[in-house]
Amino acid sequence: MCTSPDHSTFIINGFKNKYYVGEELQATIVAKDFTGRPKSYGGDFFQAKAFSNELKASVFGEVLDHQNGTYMARFILPWAGEALVAVRLIHSSEAVQVIKRQRDAHNHRVDFVGHFEGKNLQGAKVEEKVACNVKWEGVAMPGEGDCCCEYPDVHTRLTWLCRKPPTLPCNTLVYYNLGSFGIVMKDLDYKIMQK
Repeated sequence: MCTSPDHSTFIINGFKNKYYVGEELQATIVAKDFTGRPKSYGGDFFQAKAFSNELKASVFGEVLDHQNGTYMARFILPWAGEALVAVRLIHSSEAVQVIKRQRDAHNHRVDFVGHFEGKNLQGAKVEEKVACNVKWEGVAMPGEGDCCCEYPDVHTRLTWLCRKPPTLPCNTLVYYNLGSFGIVMKDLDYKIMQK
């Protein structure tokens, strides 16, 4: 049974009324299914953040999967003042498996867009968008060679490839987002993704 965002819970470990700037805050997340039963395996994609509406500040925490249906979120508190904690289920472990199967079997059907910003020789702001994707062993972007900028991520051990923008250098990448996703799913996979 899929992980339910409505039934999953989290608690602050060793909650205190007062924390200090730079102190670590930990929270335990318990994944539960749609019947409210705790899950016995991991693989869910949770996102956790500490934030302050008053300061308009936020920091994302690191989420560690214990592979038993529980997760630990860790934050370093970077500001003085009130902090709230929010945990969001991005994808259930079942949806993650669907995405992995899609990536492995149909990685050429998922495209991302890299957004680059900089200034031209006259000092005017320039924004350029180019195709990006994860660099997979044995899979090449069409026309790959000296065409691309590479962005290794030490945390995920993946490398992103973006086509070189027409005029801006590779170091002007601001962010990338999903461009298109060509769906090739079985009926059950589609149902899982809809939940």
